[in-house]
Amino acid sequence: MQSLDEIRLKHILQVLEKTGWDMKKASEILKVPERVIKKQIRILKPITIKKP
Repeated sequence: MQSLDEIRLKHILQVLEKTGWDMKKASEILKVPERVIKKQIRILKPITIKKP
């Protein structure tokens, strides 16, 4: 079973991948400020992130 943090990070990463890692577009889709996305990635990043 996945934790809420794992699910949250997975969702953020999926949106980032679909937007080509465009933080502005991702923040609009997720309806959160860009800084929230950056903070979530920094806090929840024990999982390896494959950035193009």
